[in-house]
Amino acid sequence: MIELQKTFNENYMKSLRDAVKSGRAIPLYSNNSFEIDQSQVKHLANVYAPKYLVERLVPTQEGDYESAIAIFEAYKDISPLLASNECFWTYITHTELFNYVQKRWNKVLSGKATSDYILDHWFMGDNGLSRNAVASLWWSVYCSIDKQRNDKYELTKVLFQNFTFRVITFGFSLLMRHNEAMIGILEFIKDTPEIMNGSFESRGRFISKYFNRLGAERQLSYLKRDFFYNTCLHLKERIISIHTRDDLKNEELYDEII
Repeated sequence: MIELQKTFNENYMKSLRDAVKSGRAIPLYSNNSFEIDQSQVKHLANVYAPKYLVERLVPTQEGDYESAIAIFEAYKDISPLLASNECFWTYITHTELFNYVQKRWNKVLSGKATSDYILDHWFMGDNGLSRNAVASLWWSVYCSIDKQRNDKYELTKVLFQNFTFRVITFGFSLLMRHNEAMIGILEFIKDTPEIMNGSFESRGRFISKYFNRLGAERQLSYLKRDFFYNTCLHLKERIISIHTRDDLKNEELYDEII
């Protein structure tokens, strides 16, 4: 039987978050399951709960790509607005996928988790959705999927080649929401393998920082993939010149923006 997807009431989600912030609830995250108040749950209209999703997930960093595809396929019809909703993802991380999140972010099982650690992976912490154990995977696919390709996930594989590049470099910046931007950038990275040979994380940070700065001057959301690809191609030598995070402090790298 198909069931409507459930979510938390906002005030209840906030009370759970506050209990983690205070430290009171931290021990609960090492339990086999998380007990919730069913009276604080509501159904979402026209959104259906997937079956057997947890069985398709791999709770390791190496398994993130496979898990991301499974999560995206399970919720491929939700809107970006719902996919930005903390109550929605917090419900999922505390119910159907609670054990998956425990295993993937296993400091809770060893008693080493801090409140910030739990807030990042079960809620939306200071890093927003980019660290949430489930939302970050959904958004990583959403921003990189290219339905014009024979393999629509070809560029998603590029994005998942480096954990820091995916989660920290791009995070939940404006690029993460703009599919055409990410397709153009990832296509450039795929076609320029020398970018990925060492210093990939710092180079990725530069690309993200460059376009975020450019976004303050131009309306990037209306631009197509070719613009982002060709801009990266123009910046190729600058990108390759970056070797450490200290190199990113060189303001001359951004001269064409400011």
